[in-house]
Amino acid sequence: MKSYLSLTNVQHPIMQSVLGIAACAFVISGCAGGTKLAQNSTGSVYLEEVSNWSYEASHPAVIDQLTITKIVKGLHRNDDMSGSSRMSAGGSKPMRIFSDEDAEFLSPLLAQGLSKAKPDQLVGFRVSSSAGSGSEPTTGSIYVQNGSIYVTVQRGNESIGFMPESAARIEPTPAYIAGGTPGAMTMIIDYHALASAPMPAAMPVAKTAPIAPTVPSIVVAPAKTQAVSASAGQVAGQDELMAQKLFDLRVAKETLVKKDSEIMVLRKEAEWMKRELRNRDEEMKALRLTKVSAKPAPKKKSAHAIQTR
Repeated sequence: MKSYLSLTNVQHPIMQSVLGIAACAFVISGCAGGTKLAQNSTGSVYLEEVSNWSYEASHPAVIDQLTITKIVKGLHRNDDMSGSSRMSAGGSKPMRIFSDEDAEFLSPLLAQGLSKAKPDQLVGFRVSSSAGSGSEPTTGSIYVQNGSIYVTVQRGNESIGFMPESAARIEPTPAYIAGGTPGAMTMIIDYHALASAPMPAAMPVAKTAPIAPTVPSIVVAPAKTQAVSASAGQVAGQDELMAQKLFDLRVAKETLVKKDSEIMVLRKEAEWMKRELRNRDEEMKALRLTKVSAKPAPKKKSAHAIQTR
């Protein structure tokens, strides 16, 4: 009886661990979609979990909105980048990635996101192009780690820089942050030094290349100009809708990849726990057999002769 109770006491905490892992799997699968902080015609800002276990951000982080505005306005595109640092080397005029309207939209939401994010989350953003332009939206992410702010902006093959250069450096983006984008680079900004720096000087805003296919020029009679303009507006709207669908599809694909990797890890842990249970069960059986075989045989009472009259 004692052996059975001992086996039960050993297996009970192990079974609790297995059930706990299974519960975590359901929680993770339910939260992997992220949390949206804002979404409108200008763009969207959301919290996104990072499934890679090596990632650990310094969240929640309280960064003042003015510093975030300096970061958003300091990001620029420059075709002339120098060497491995790929910072501006002069010769071509830098152009801001985000307009004043974009900065007004992003800054408070990014500051809010960083203050709400958990250590395993980052703040993602997507800024739509101006209405009817047919340009590709700008996407990216931001998080805080070891006293620096890490900003990744995805704009095709464009080289990204920052003003002032003394407050930032650029490094290749980790694969689990890049989301499959080849050659992505991350701007690492010392926000403590940036807090005392002045607001970046005004620069022209860079325009993204239209994603609409090239349409051959057609000579149109003046009477049909208005109809053609309306048709062009519809095409631009369709391009914008297509870009939104492609973005949503990429987010869904990344979520599925994360869930698959998490489920694989949980399966491995469950198999390990099963092996441990089997080993413990075999050990307890062997222990019981050893105790049974070690018990001495009962002594037989010696016979005594009884004298009868």
